This record gives sequence, C-alpha cells and structure tokens, in this order.
Amino acid sequence: MQKTLLVAGLALLLSTIGYIQNQQSVDEVSMVYEGFKQKFQKTYTSAEEAYRRSVFEQNYAKILAHNADPTQTYQTGVNQFTDLTQDEFVASYLTYTPPEGWQPSDEEVVQEGAEPNDSVDWRSQVRIKNQGSCGSCWAFSAVGAVEAFYKIKKGQDHNLSEQQLVDCDTTKSKGCDGGYPDIAIKYIASHGSQTESAYPYKGVQQSCKSSTGSVKVSGVSNIAKSGLQAAIKDYPISVCVDATNWSSYKSGVFSNCSKNINHAVLAVGYDASGNWIIKNSWATSWGEKGFMTLQAGDTCGVTQMAVKAI
Repeated sequence: MQKTLLVAGLALLLSTIGYIQNQQSVDEVSMVYEGFKQKFQKTYTSAEEAYRRSVFEQNYAKILAHNADPTQTYQTGVNQFTDLTQDEFVASYLTYTPPEGWQPSDEEVVQEGAEPNDSVDWRSQVRIKNQGSCGSCWAFSAVGAVEAFYKIKKGQDHNLSEQQLVDCDTTKSKGCDGGYPDIAIKYIASHGSQTESAYPYKGVQQSCKSSTGSVKVSGVSNIAKSGLQAAIKDYPISVCVDATNWSSYKSGVFSNCSKNINHAVLAVGYDASGNWIIKNSWATSWGEKGFMTLQAGDTCGVTQMAVKAI
C-alpha cells in the first residue's frame, strides 16, 4: 500500500513539476510576445491577433532551438519580422529579380589583392536605414553606394533620397516591387539625387515629385567576382545576395544560403578571415545593429553582381 502511495505521489510530483515548467514557458513566451509588440509598435485586429501570436510562437521556438545548437556559427533573435511567415517575409522584402537570362555561377574565385590578416571596415562611414515593408532594397543599396563614394572619396556627407528613386526611376524598376542598383546609380549620374530632407522616405511608391537633384556621380562600374575585396578597400560596394534565410539573423558568421540572389545590400568591409561585412536596410533592430557578417567566399552569391559608384 505504501509503495502504491509512493508511486502515485511521485507521479503527481512529476506532473506538477511538468505543469509548472510548462506554465513558466507559456508565461515567458507571453512576456516576450508582449515586449515584441510594444518595441515594434505592432497592432492587430482582434481577428488577426491569434494568428500573429501563433506565427510568433512558431518562429520563437525555432530561434530558441537554433541558438541551443552548438554547431551553429551564428545566432538568431526576435526582431520586426518574427510575426511573419516565411512566405510573407519573402514576398515583402526579397523583391530583387536578376536580369533576364542571368544564372548564378558556382565557380569559386580567389580574391585578387587579398593579403593574410588584411581587413577593411567602413561601418562608421555609412548610415543604417529602414526600407520598411516596401521592396526598395535596390534603391537603398544604390543610395548607400553613392553616399559612401562621396563620404570617403570626396569628404562630403550627403544623406540622399531613396524615395526619389522609388518614385522617379521607372526605366526598369518597379518601385516597391523591385529594381536594380546599377540602373539606379546610372539614374543618379544622369539626373542627380535629392537629399533625404528634401524628398523624404515614405515606403510606398508615389508620383514623381522631383526627377532631378544636385548630387551626381559620373556613373557605375561593374566589379569582377575576384575583385570585390580590392574594390572595398576604396569604399563600399553595392552587392546582391540570397537573403532567403536572413529574417531572424542576430549575430555571428552567416552561411545558410544559396546563390539565388533576391536582395540588394551594401558590402562595407571584410575581416581578417575574409568574412564580408554587410550593411542591410532593415533598421538597427535587425542583425548586428543593422549589419551582418557573411562567410568568406561567394556566400549567398555576394560576389556575383557587385557594382560601385564612380
């Protein structure tokens, strides 16, 4: 009888411990979720709330599982995308489409002019901006390249307008539905760029308010796959990447990608191991205060379509 009571008592104790642990887990998720909504000013309709919480919980579970894996080279975290499904993230933020007929090259090339323990870091010379839910990465990549060219080569600090490109550069670009950094830089070369204060960012495509500006460059130049490191020594370079799995990136060296490019960013340096330092346009709440460390080589196709302002 005593043995039976002991077994029953042990079962009840384990059940109680399991309940408490589960309740703590539920409470923790609720606290993180409410903090997420407050930080990123998320508001939902009553009908949407339960769905967004469910998506958040699934993504949060993946974040915890990833970070608990000691084999991973990078960490993930909660950010403005944690309430989005993968399909929603891709549709809203990864709108870059390579030119017709383009195919990624699997050939790995050695970077020319690379020296042991060599490194370059232009992070202090560039701005982290936020494209919002508009698929305008191409405009931010182009403007970032032009701003960096002026800051580093000419000593002039211009905060230029991405919105002007979204509204006015319609040669092959589609505003919030994607465009091309090289063509955008050519637009600035021929038409000039307005400042951000004169033509502020709205995150939606509007009618063109001013097609010209006073800040111009001479043009754009393509960078060979083997020449990206050498080019970055001079100033940051516009590059295109496969960002399919970037949504929850927080820190560390990232390599979880293919070479099917779908996003435009700015390469702003490389470390002593050859890992690329990437500036994104998803605000400072994403990644390493808006930056990413990308594994050396042609990771995510980073060397495939690189251009610079000249």
